Amino acid sequence: MIGLLTIRTSVDRRDEPVEQHKHLQLVEVMARMAEGDRAAVFTLYAEFGTAIASIMRRELARLGRYGVDADDLDGLVIDACLELASVARAWDPERGAAPWTWAMRRLTRLASEFVGIHADPLDEGVIRSVASPPGTGVSEDPPAHRVLQRLAPRHRACRLLLEALAQVSTPRNRDILLEVRLQASLGDPAPAVTVGRSFGLRPDAVRQVVKRTRDAIGRLAAEDPKYASLAEISLVA
Repeated sequence: MIGLLTIRTSVDRRDEPVEQHKHLQLVEVMARMAEGDRAAVFTLYAEFGTAIASIMRRELARLGRYGVDADDLDGLVIDACLELASVARAWDPERGAAPWTWAMRRLTRLASEFVGIHADPLDEGVIRSVASPPGTGVSEDPPAHRVLQRLAPRHRACRLLLEALAQVSTPRNRDILLEVRLQASLGDPAPAVTVGRSFGLRPDAVRQVVKRTRDAIGRLAAEDPKYASLAEISLVA
């Protein structure tokens, strides 16, 4: 029988301890993210999203936002996972605090930004999220596009973004844009260089593709009311 390891899942003293095998899995996932494994972000979301969602609901309630719908909450959880990925190298499992407790200030900031602008945080989270299994290459199915497709049936923002990209861009340019945004969100100081290697392009060519595609989405958002909400996302604004 696997025992229980009493690490905190949040700052609330009433939180349940994480089972030992889940703790070991969490340590592994955080280590993968610290090493730059993009797929590990989705693993964190899939395996520990419930605990993170509890934290985000509590922070929203503390800020006076109650009854957040499932889509908005899911977007905040994705953003929270990406925040944790960005600081994964600094987390020390030996100190006993779960990453979402240790990085609580960052998660509180996410909740505060959500409440302040009343926007759908999925717009940001989708661009930064990762859903490909280990070993999946960009040439087969880029991670950012995979997560966008996975979330589209449940999130209107994702569906609109996919539709807009299909209208104004080629599949290659779409993937370049999403992958550059993903790399930037994960702290890559030169995302155009990284993505350029995957697509066989010079960094300046990557940047040109990104600009043209963003501009095209912006024009579509300005001309077609159906896509007007896309003008507010960081990918376009």
